[in-house]
Amino acid sequence: MKDGDQLAGTGRVVVLTGTGKGKTTAALGASLRAAAYLANVVFIHFTGPHYPVLGEVKASATYLNSLRMIGIKSEASQASYLAEFSESVDTVPDALEMACNVWMHKCDLMVLDDIGSQLEKGNIDVDQVLALIEAKPQNMSIILTGQSMPSAINETADLVTEFTEVKRPSPTSVGPRKGIDF
Repeated sequence: MKDGDQLAGTGRVVVLTGTGKGKTTAALGASLRAAAYLANVVFIHFTGPHYPVLGEVKASATYLNSLRMIGIKSEASQASYLAEFSESVDTVPDALEMACNVWMHKCDLMVLDDIGSQLEKGNIDVDQVLALIEAKPQNMSIILTGQSMPSAINETADLVTEFTEVKRPSPTSVGPRKGIDF
């Protein structure tokens, strides 16, 4: 990080979980805030993309030196959807390995977006994620998102926020909207 002491201090482990919308959006907000202070951010999309363009990937070009968006080829509904990402890896295990061995040592904030679904599917073992959390540099923060998160990760986290859906439009009345949902 190049901009003074704004992000200095002990990093945190934050879990954003629950069935309500907004987990990725909250993680993006934290990422953009950190990038504005010239922190290095690695944002790994553990699912998707399911759309040809994601607004957050387009926006990351503005902060190219600070905010890196990582896609996973095996999770993209079409390979062409990864064209605008800063970087991509082949599989979910490859992404976790890179997070542990490369990206973690190059960032102030790492977002493991929708890693909860990969844990639920068994594509990643909870012990691997706990080892990543344990090995993180003291001043680095990690945000993990997912509809559910294993209790061992929640117990390790400094902050756990649960998103609860109160109301949602009918899927037939309003579909996903560019700039709001992707």
